[in-house]
Amino acid sequence: MKKLFIVLAVCILSGCTNKTQQAQDCAQGFLDAFIANDFNGAAVFCSDDFNVDFNRAMEDFSKLEDSVKIMIQEQCSKLKANVNSVQRINESDTFIVCYNIVRSCADSTGAGSCQELLDSKLVVVDGKVVSLNN
Repeated sequence: MKKLFIVLAVCILSGCTNKTQQAQDCAQGFLDAFIANDFNGAAVFCSDDFNVDFNRAMEDFSKLEDSVKIMIQEQCSKLKANVNSVQRINESDTFIVCYNIVRSCADSTGAGSCQELLDSKLVVVDGKVVSLNN
């Protein structure tokens, strides 16, 4: 009986860990694709409802002049997203994922310092991003 209880406890804990890891992976995948200007790749990580708003916003990016897009892509290539924490809300499948965006720590000589540009959060429900920076 004691072994059964231990096995059940391990299964429950691993289920929680898997959901937390899934939320972290979802957030990191979304952020990495977004920073890389891979908006179709980022959209894969979004819920259907959020995807509508996200795609509408990304249409504006596609309307920019090519020279502006190139400049944005060059600047984004120097950025990195870091997931700092994942917090489950009331034992549901809703997670608050805190992250920051930093400028590359290394300059052309391999030295330099990181510069934090943004410290924010997003919400993941059932393994999909449902809101950003709320």
